[in-house]
Amino acid sequence: MTAHVIAFDPEMDLAYLAADGLNGTPWQVSSEGVEAGDTGVAYVMRDGEIARVPVTVVRRIDIRTEDIYVEGETVRPGFELEALVEPGDSGGAVVIDGRIAAVVWARSRSVDGRSYAIDPDRAGALTREQLRTGSIGDRIDVTRCH
Repeated sequence: MTAHVIAFDPEMDLAYLAADGLNGTPWQVSSEGVEAGDTGVAYVMRDGEIARVPVTVVRRIDIRTEDIYVEGETVRPGFELEALVEPGDSGGAVVIDGRIAAVVWARSRSVDGRSYAIDPDRAGALTREQLRTGSIGDRIDVTRCH
């Protein structure tokens, strides 16, 4: 199956993909009401298969990090999670109460079982605008991420 980018924010490291041939109802994307102690599942790809990783929300945070092009610093709204995230799990959907509440971003190098996810509600203004207009625009170079 081939997918293409329909919305992309390089500062927040968020993208929406569309793929032909998918059936079913799209997931709702919302972190509203997500609090410390809430549990859910991160759906990640491992060895060509979808794996389910249990997650527990530790707290809401702001993630201070480099942008994806390593050209400057950015702050991404997100969550600190208890989750056994592995290298390559980035981009997996964190589902809490039947909706996508976050997107797996990284794991801690210093605390076992500690991971981080980006909050697409608080970080998604640009991608929401792109989805609304149907255009990513000329100022964002999607090819730099391939």
